[in-house]
Amino acid sequence: MKKLSILVFFFAALLFSSSSMAQSTDYFVGEWNVQIKDTPMGTISVLLTLERVDGKLVGKFVDAASSTETKMNDITEGENSLTLNFTSEYGDLYFTLQREDEENVTGSLMDSFAVSGTRVKK
Repeated sequence: MKKLSILVFFFAALLFSSSSMAQSTDYFVGEWNVQIKDTPMGTISVLLTLERVDGKLVGKFVDAASSTETKMNDITEGENSLTLNFTSEYGDLYFTLQREDEENVTGSLMDSFAVSGTRVKK
């Protein structure tokens, strides 16, 4: 009976931990209004869209001023962070995002320009 209790507890703990991991990895899924501050062109605003396709996070952003769409080449996921790699007219670039709270992210572009974002509520 004791072994059965331990086995049931183990599986319950495993299920709980995997469901909480899925929630944290999908935190970034959705649309985000992101501002890249203090660049040589001033503050740049983009709409970042992230979705999970076949278990992998993919995304794009659209520049608010020019409506130019840029797809992410690669996204590296951390526990509460992302590194998004993309190619622009300035070459290969990346920016990082860290989870600040349920609705906000912070980060940087190329470790040089501050980035902040707010989840788009639907």
